[in-house]
Amino acid sequence: MKKAYLNTLYRAIVSGEPVDIRIGKHHDRLDRLLEGRPWAFISACNPGSVLSEDNAVRQARLIGMLDSLGYPHHPGTGIPLEGDWPPEMSLIVTGIGENEAIDIGRKFGQNAIVCGEGGEKARLVWIS
Repeated sequence: MKKAYLNTLYRAIVSGEPVDIRIGKHHDRLDRLLEGRPWAFISACNPGSVLSEDNAVRQARLIGMLDSLGYPHHPGTGIPLEGDWPPEMSLIVTGIGENEAIDIGRKFGQNAIVCGEGGEKARLVWIS
């Protein structure tokens, strides 16, 4: 399963600009667009890596939760680079700490999220 996460392109649309994020890579352009703030790439889709038909509803709930918590977010998509898994609707959430991002991912049944901060490499964070 880890290989699938590592072989995914995490594409965010920030201020109308697509930004491709790869785990283990530093992203200067993303740092500039987010002004160095911490961020997390989170999805509510396909909990436990099981394909779900209610992804749109789950994603709307995630957006509602982030709005109520006051976290800015931008649309994103997790795009697998191999295999037959479909792209997943996602969000890049700005100004969120890793622990809170993990808690939110856990509430939506996610196995992992991607986190980063200005000047750092994007990292895969497992949710146990």
